[in-house]
Amino acid sequence: MDWKLWLWVFLCTIGIFATIPVARSIQKFVYATFGREFFTYIVLFIVGAGLTVLLYLFIFQFRAKRPLQYIWLFICAGLYVYFTLQLKAHPEEAIHLIEYGLLSYFLFKALSYPIPDWTIYITAVLFVLFFGTIDEFLQWMMPQRYFYFKDIGLDTLAGGIALLFIWKGIGPEIICKPVRKISIKVLVGIITIDLIFLSLCLSNTPKAVTGYTNAVNILSWLQKEEAMAEFGYSHKDPEIGAFLSRMSLKELKEIDLSHGEYFGKILPDNIITKTVYEELIKIYNQYTNPFLYEFIIHVSRRDSSLDELPKINDLNEKNEMANTAYRENLLIEKYFGNTLKHYRLILSDEKVRNLKKIASLWKGEYISRTGNIITSFSLKKARIVVFFTLIIVWTLGERWKRRLDN
Repeated sequence: MDWKLWLWVFLCTIGIFATIPVARSIQKFVYATFGREFFTYIVLFIVGAGLTVLLYLFIFQFRAKRPLQYIWLFICAGLYVYFTLQLKAHPEEAIHLIEYGLLSYFLFKALSYPIPDWTIYITAVLFVLFFGTIDEFLQWMMPQRYFYFKDIGLDTLAGGIALLFIWKGIGPEIICKPVRKISIKVLVGIITIDLIFLSLCLSNTPKAVTGYTNAVNILSWLQKEEAMAEFGYSHKDPEIGAFLSRMSLKELKEIDLSHGEYFGKILPDNIITKTVYEELIKIYNQYTNPFLYEFIIHVSRRDSSLDELPKINDLNEKNEMANTAYRENLLIEKYFGNTLKHYRLILSDEKVRNLKKIASLWKGEYISRTGNIITSFSLKKARIVVFFTLIIVWTLGERWKRRLDN
């Protein structure tokens, strides 16, 4: 093992993790000073510079003569460009493509000595997945930062593209040995670590956080942060579209009937104000009061859309904004009706008719979200899948090692 190569891995990961506490401040500064597109331009510039350097090395140093090597170089560079442009809504996230692309290169170099066979590519990607999960976990620990499984996927994708280029574009001569037991052990080990870590992240629900933070008071501040993982329901309504909730329709109805009057009366009338909204969802969050938390989000989305509507000149954007306000109002009236009644801010029939008229011009599907709620599977199913996957991985790993003995 060459410790210098692992030192580069260590320095790269420390560099990535060190930006977490200051990332929001950097983002705000860049947005205010240069504009949000600056992140996109920076990443595209780095990709372009990297492509230029690699082309130079291919032509003058490596003297690569196989056309496929150049084709894969442009394919991988094109993938980085494509995903950078796909992230225009949140361009700062494109920085992850550069960070984890570089990390995967250092991981490949460090792993290539103990694992000089084809399994290195899979193992290196799984190491990227591990570091990406730690990255998101550390973000979750920071105030006003969130844990997103899709960001872990983006980090892994970035590493995967870099390793695809190394495999197909460079084809390192050092990766030529037959698979050895150490390769299988490392591969099985990193799969095990990733599955267990991801399972723990999925298990870190509001209920779990409430449990261990009540037991360890020093961690109670975590109850004010967005949950790492939440499981709930995707409700479909022919008038509204779809809306995600932590509660079943029966639970929504029962809570609204039994507590709607109290909930409606304790809320201020100016939820639309950013400072009031942010303060309210800290008090009535998914840990302390998921019903009121969802009601606040729906009302805020309705009222902020209504507030923005007169300021919009683009016809298509205006139709979409009116559709949002109309659908959210329908949702509130139908599933939070008693709470809305006592909240007092009920839209007039005339305003609803006008909204409906404009909203009818918007033909897109509507989905109302109140957080990153997982609805495609339950926590129990996830744990079962992880358990049996681990059994299969361990079994296949042992069989593979026995075959090497024969």
